[in-house]
Amino acid sequence: MCRSATLLFLAALPALPQALPTLSLTPSTLSFTYQTGAAALPAAQSIQVKRSGSGAALDFTTSLVGVAPWLIVTPVTGKTGTSISLRVNPTSLNAGAYSAILQVDATGSAGPVTASITLIVKNPPPTMTAAPASLAFGWQTDSATPPVSQAISVSTNGEPLSFTATAAAASWLNVTPAVGVVLSGSPVTLTVSVDTTGLVPATYSSRITLTSLTAANKTVTIPVTLTVDPGTAVISSIWPSSAPIGSNDTTITIRGSHLFKGSVVKAGAADLTATWISTGAMLAVIPKAMLTTQGTLSITVLNSPRPASNTATFTVTPPGPSIQGIVNAASFAGLSPKPRLAPGEIISIFGSALGPTNPIVATPVSNAFPTSLGSPPAIVEFEVSSLWVSAPIIFAQANQINCQVPFSIPTGTDLRMRVTYNSLISSNFLYDGVAADPGIFTVDSSGRGQAAALNYDSNTATYSLNSASNPVPKGGVLVLFITGGGAITPVPNPDGQLTPLTPLPALDGVPSVTIGGDAATVISATAVPGALGGLAQLNVSVPTSLRAGKDHLLVVVIGGHASPVTATVAVK
Repeated sequence: MCRSATLLFLAALPALPQALPTLSLTPSTLSFTYQTGAAALPAAQSIQVKRSGSGAALDFTTSLVGVAPWLIVTPVTGKTGTSISLRVNPTSLNAGAYSAILQVDATGSAGPVTASITLIVKNPPPTMTAAPASLAFGWQTDSATPPVSQAISVSTNGEPLSFTATAAAASWLNVTPAVGVVLSGSPVTLTVSVDTTGLVPATYSSRITLTSLTAANKTVTIPVTLTVDPGTAVISSIWPSSAPIGSNDTTITIRGSHLFKGSVVKAGAADLTATWISTGAMLAVIPKAMLTTQGTLSITVLNSPRPASNTATFTVTPPGPSIQGIVNAASFAGLSPKPRLAPGEIISIFGSALGPTNPIVATPVSNAFPTSLGSPPAIVEFEVSSLWVSAPIIFAQANQINCQVPFSIPTGTDLRMRVTYNSLISSNFLYDGVAADPGIFTVDSSGRGQAAALNYDSNTATYSLNSASNPVPKGGVLVLFITGGGAITPVPNPDGQLTPLTPLPALDGVPSVTIGGDAATVISATAVPGALGGLAQLNVSVPTSLRAGKDHLLVVVIGGHASPVTATVAVK
């Protein structure tokens, strides 16, 4: 058998091409910052040159794409695996942004790679300047106008800058505008003003602070002073304005304006011991040594170096009672120098030597208040048809008597009344007689604020005190208490008689009432059982048109005369 063999010959195949290594730069971006005029140049930074794979290091060369004379590259050649150092020299460059491209190539690599280099050249931060460096204001308390506003000029010596302007925590100081942007050569003007409301003589200090985040100096502080000098004091009244010969030290109340802690109160050339209360009120003590001779004392207030105030006269009267003034006992309102009184009105008489040093409260005898009180007795009399009629007295002490005006007084002007104490009779005091002089009693007996009023609940037939926490409902019944309502029928006999339940006297005059400006319906207007006939009770229906409120003003009008607009009630 013949066999054959086959020989296979494999031809040599060509080798596959190998990929070239690639270059990389770490980092691939660098940024330098320089401020013109700075003593030191920016620190050098480096970039590491690497090749891919694990072969031998490649030789690389560096070059710059474009012109960047400010950039220094070292070394310009090297082997992969080493670093390149980059420095910048911004000297003589203007402010701005500069860029360059660093290119690195190596023989045997896949191709060059690049890194971006940025240089930011900045001008120095601007300096913020304010002129003037400080401000001073002056004002006198009797000046008719506030101090004139002053200006601050804010400027920059270079770049534009924004700023805020704030006044330190002082209610009297104000600066506008509160923010601004200032350009070189174009300063911003701030207006600084002061508010002198309520300020007393003193030197006040504060400051205005300018703040800019971009300025080299960040903040500028401008001290501000305000010097308030006292004006000339003004006396509008003194109380009391007289005292009898032989009185002890007497404290007077001085009311007026431009009264300060440093004010000096004088009686003639002598300084008085004074107590400052407010810019409108002071107390001063006239010593008993000045009250030994009948005559007058000139009271002035001196705010040095201003001239003395106008003169108020304090009279040292002969021994005996002296009447200074009369007010409605509910509203504490009284016209000066002459009050207005109505028949039966309960009044407070103020003065000196009117009664005993220690107060005496009257007790009704035989169901009536007495017409003389104490021993020696205090007596109040009103002239009626050429006869002196004694008034029922409720309370008496040296400086005050509360009593009821006789129902028999006439209407007219310059009517006369007087007080007798210790067998000495005061000078006649003049008043005007009117049909009505209504005053509303208040909770704190001041004639102001919450009225002494009752809410009436018709469902339970009960009463409760009206208050902000217990308002009367709209359409509900409110009970008011007044004096000065005028004549009543039947007339009490005697004047000081306590009001009986029957027959219950009613006011002759027809009252009208407004609450919060809206008319209320008067249900009844009578005297109060068990009280003096001069105390009246008004039952009124609250208007449904009212909004809820805790301080609706209350006004009573009788015979064309209105109560002071000072009492309030609460409505829900």
